Amino acid sequence: MEDKKIKIFALIGHTGSGKNRIAFEIAKELGSSIILCDSKKVYKYMDIGTAKPTKEMREKVKYYMIDIKKPDEYYSAGNYARDAENLINSLLKKGEKFFVVGGGTLYLKALFENFVNLPEVPDEVRKKLKSKTTAELYKVLKEIDPLRAKEIHPNDRVRIERAIEIYEITGEKPSEVYKRQNKEKKFEPFYFCIYWEKEIRKKRISERFDKMMEMGLLEEVDKLLSMGYDLRYKSLDAHGYKDLILYRMGKIESIDKAVALAKKRTYEYTKRQLNFFKNYLEKKGYFYKMEENKFEDVKEKIRKILEEVIWKDF
Repeated sequence: MEDKKIKIFALIGHTGSGKNRIAFEIAKELGSSIILCDSKKVYKYMDIGTAKPTKEMREKVKYYMIDIKKPDEYYSAGNYARDAENLINSLLKKGEKFFVVGGGTLYLKALFENFVNLPEVPDEVRKKLKSKTTAELYKVLKEIDPLRAKEIHPNDRVRIERAIEIYEITGEKPSEVYKRQNKEKKFEPFYFCIYWEKEIRKKRISERFDKMMEMGLLEEVDKLLSMGYDLRYKSLDAHGYKDLILYRMGKIESIDKAVALAKKRTYEYTKRQLNFFKNYLEKKGYFYKMEENKFEDVKEKIRKILEEVIWKDF
């Protein structure tokens, strides 16, 4: 008989959804730790633009997977998955209450799915795939690996691209590579996804970025540049940072245009996040549409799940 997998609660949502505020308040009330699943919060010195928990918040709640790398250090989704999995196993062994919070689609996949750790994908391969539609890519995948194609939703471009990348790099069917390289994980996710409707999401993203600018995001970018960190490093190819760096380089003519572009790019990213969540979480979790008066309601739902489902055996 197979051992029953341990369920790990993961509060997820698009950028600007309010998931970090909700997570902090719940963790503080329940005495829980938080494992962040975010491709940018792992980097030091990038605080305002990544909306990291403040010093005061970190004094009240224990956060993991934050400030572990410098911006010029390579840290892939595979690296994250390895480190976070070791951390989870350690916390489970200690009996420490925790849950995962994030919106990083690739990092979530790497943590909770079997993940193939391969060399960096050549630029020419990425460009070739980006030039094709999702339907075209899915047709290619069905030809090279019908088994893997059956496991992926036809609209899940991220997973389709990754499967074809594996084939391009190894010359093998991705289903065979996964079978050979991966071990079964001892835990599985219990997803709770919060999201806002289009117009409110746009408004929240705009207000969020304005607040970051008021808090000193441009000064944070200037400090990073003075330390020698720039767009050579993948860490800074992030919404907000990239646009302000391009402004400082003179490639965007005004701060207003840089801010407008950052907001636009962030909103476009939230659309991709939601598309991924809806395809990826088809049978793996809950979706909760947020409204201004729903914060207490969603917190109560999450508290109940944590105490009655996730932590009932702690």
